[in-house]
Amino acid sequence: MQISKKQFSVYYHNYYRQLCLHALHFMNDADEAEDVVQETFVSLWDKREHLKTIKSIKAYLYTAVRNNCLTKIRDAKPTTSLEELPNQDFLSQDEQMERAEMEARIWKMIDELPERRREIFLMAKRDGMRYKDIAEQTGLTVKTVENHVLRAMQSLRAKDFKAYLFFFA
Repeated sequence: MQISKKQFSVYYHNYYRQLCLHALHFMNDADEAEDVVQETFVSLWDKREHLKTIKSIKAYLYTAVRNNCLTKIRDAKPTTSLEELPNQDFLSQDEQMERAEMEARIWKMIDELPERRREIFLMAKRDGMRYKDIAEQTGLTVKTVENHVLRAMQSLRAKDFKAYLFFFA
């Protein structure tokens, strides 16, 4: 017995973003991380008649993505030295899953910020831009930029304090 397209779609929508963040720890390149996750889902679709025997699709996907990332790193032409591998390799599978879930939660909360606040917050926190540079680029005052970032941080902290501390403490 195989899973339906609808059930497969549910797996894809529930885990895609988390798995991309998980893969990003290994690949250090967003496009490559997405490629690995997409290839993992293609492989999963090819094996769909056997999915009913898998006890935890989530654990299976995390393990498959990790293994696919490590294979891709190993097979890359210039070899990656052990010093260049992220410390994520030394976390347990449960710790890796918890970290990816926290990242997914924080990104979901960031996505829920008002558009302008999200844009300014990402410029400051993700891109590392100075408030003065953001103000010049957006046409806002430095004080307005500061307020947007402060309110974004307050909103994230109020929604999920544990995830907030994980990323911003």
